[in-house]
Amino acid sequence: MDCREYTKKRNLIYKGRILSLYNDEVTLADGSESMREYVKHSGGSGVLAVDDEGYIYLVEQFRYPYGEMLLEIPAGKRDGEESPYDCAIRELREEVGLYADSLIDLGLIYPTPAYTDEPLHIFLATKFQVGENSLDDHELLNVRKIKFEDAMQMIEKNEIRDAKTLVSILRYAAMKK
Repeated sequence: MDCREYTKKRNLIYKGRILSLYNDEVTLADGSESMREYVKHSGGSGVLAVDDEGYIYLVEQFRYPYGEMLLEIPAGKRDGEESPYDCAIRELREEVGLYADSLIDLGLIYPTPAYTDEPLHIFLATKFQVGENSLDDHELLNVRKIKFEDAMQMIEKNEIRDAKTLVSILRYAAMKK
């Protein structure tokens, strides 16, 4: 059965600095009509950095919607027409101070498809130099260097809950096999 929905009318509710909120009128595959609230997002990139000793570099930061500190791969939104690859290189440098020679594409994921169109590109860095980070204004985070095996145990214990981080680590684990 074809379950596609068709936009009847697009209704912009809010336009912010990094996202826009819509409440669109749609026609369903069976001909009935409904409303769809969603967030439009420019997309972003994240990087799992793994060094020669098997350590991964994560950032720990407070996430206001959840009211807690989360462990995540370095990531951020794309700036204008910036490519996902260039965004990943920039975010790795800004947040963690790692200067990657090259990245391996781990794919495109949709972190929360029920209410946002955010495309998130994930990459792997295994060759990089360590330098100084340069955080954005009002960006507060801790850089954590964790053994890969310990990160896998943290996933099993539900201590790492961020979707992009879970996917990145688990895809890397699958690559290692």
